[in-house]
Amino acid sequence: MSEESRAVDTPSLPLEAQEEILKKLFSEKRISSDDIVKILKKYEVEGNVEALQDSYRRRVGQRLMASIRDPVGRREILFGKGREYFIVECCNDEDQLRAIGHRIESQISGLNESAQKVHDRVGKFDWFTKYLGKKQ
Repeated sequence: MSEESRAVDTPSLPLEAQEEILKKLFSEKRISSDDIVKILKKYEVEGNVEALQDSYRRRVGQRLMASIRDPVGRREILFGKGREYFIVECCNDEDQLRAIGHRIESQISGLNESAQKVHDRVGKFDWFTKYLGKKQ
């Protein structure tokens, strides 16, 4: 699929829908995925049926590839350049392996940052609980 046809298949998000979603999120500090769906339906955000089916099929295939693991639990199959899955032990493309390693390290870094944000927030609850315990 070319970049051009992908752009046509990608539903646009009307500014009004985006604003309504963000307004609800910031006013209530949360929003359910069902609420997002309702808002997007209200603004008639729809995708191309065949593109949606292909996306679903890719996810099913990705889950299959991700389920193939070595005895220790590490993935045997990875997704690389050329939009192809490959068996790690059979790959002799150093550039491909370095690119995959970099991508995984970037994902780990992002997850670590998110985890730290959550830990910081939990720490505030711990501090507050201890503070209240001292006051009683």
